[in-house]
Amino acid sequence: MLSIKGTKPHSLYLHIPFCTTRCSYCAFYSEAAPSWREFREAYISRLEQEITALVQLTGGFVTIFIGGGNPGSLTCGQLSRLLVAAKSTQCSEVTIEMNPETFSEAFFPLFEKKLVTRLSIGIQSMNSKVLHLLGRNATVEDNLKAIALAKKAHELYMVDLSFDLMAALPGQTIQMAVLDIDTVVSLSEAGHLSLYCLTIEEGTELARKVSSHEIQVWNDDWQKELLQSLWNRLGQLGYEHYEVSNFAKKEKKCKHNLVYWALDTYIGLGSSAASFLQSGDQSWHYSQRQDLKEYARDAYFSGYEKEILSSEQQLEEYLMMALRTNRGIEKNYFRERFALDFDSLFSKIIAHFDPLWYNNTSQFFVLTEVGWMVLDEIVLRLSLQIPQPLDRH
Repeated sequence: MLSIKGTKPHSLYLHIPFCTTRCSYCAFYSEAAPSWREFREAYISRLEQEITALVQLTGGFVTIFIGGGNPGSLTCGQLSRLLVAAKSTQCSEVTIEMNPETFSEAFFPLFEKKLVTRLSIGIQSMNSKVLHLLGRNATVEDNLKAIALAKKAHELYMVDLSFDLMAALPGQTIQMAVLDIDTVVSLSEAGHLSLYCLTIEEGTELARKVSSHEIQVWNDDWQKELLQSLWNRLGQLGYEHYEVSNFAKKEKKCKHNLVYWALDTYIGLGSSAASFLQSGDQSWHYSQRQDLKEYARDAYFSGYEKEILSSEQQLEEYLMMALRTNRGIEKNYFRERFALDFDSLFSKIIAHFDPLWYNNTSQFFVLTEVGWMVLDEIVLRLSLQIPQPLDRH
């Protein structure tokens, strides 16, 4: 049972696990139509109840993000109900994800009424063969139409635009990936882009095809060469590389995701949603374990399982989140939050790192783009230096 007694989450995430079909690479929880259609209204009604109760307890949220799945599987009216329940005067950013094939002017009232301030569209690729291999419902024509509609929404209602692209895709070349970026930027003038390197997730259709050698994926060296080329191109286009997979023009960073990367508090509602909450020295996760049918049928706030985090787990999670960003770790804040000295804990192991991986000053420890290429290795090596149990003295 979900409870937020003693804490006040800064942000709200709503998970909409409805899709037309599942993409071959996707490991996020969603179900394909038509299995969810008879449960959609009950699912939305429960979400609305949970949102209303939380807003009454907290006074509202600073940021809201509706993701999926595909929130475009809902009607404009259903999305409006959720956002009217959730939005408050203190909310500075409301993001909604949309798949290109379901985005239309029918959703423009969300922007006109200022219920949504930021639109994120999953383009992934502008190559028809790659889209087919990924199992995307959207065609290149759908992508082009969605980009044009998004630009229109921006011009009419000043909604901020973000687009997702994927890299290191089977059959993709560096030239193709650069062209994807150039095409989306030239057509949309987007303030924000997310560029995700393909990950082969266990249990997906793509993982099966890779395992059976039906598809060949990029090796690590090729991926590094590709990513560096794309990062360079985005820099040339005026985008700040402010997080491993995210790029923004001035003042267009995603405020909601900054909450995640700062390991600040947030609440997730809906099937499979996750939360991070904190009160005093204690931190914990909630995970929603019900599938969408159980979630739709069951009592509100049921199905959320609580996991208390140890001091070591909190610190490891913070390292992973903070080092993803170009702000890195601010050492005074680190001392205030964990009652520990960063340099005392980690200076010996950092001395063994490649100097190209990081910048280390008396105030900050920040990874370079070269360091981001080996982020997991760096975080692992730092985590191994954390005493078990953690001694704060």
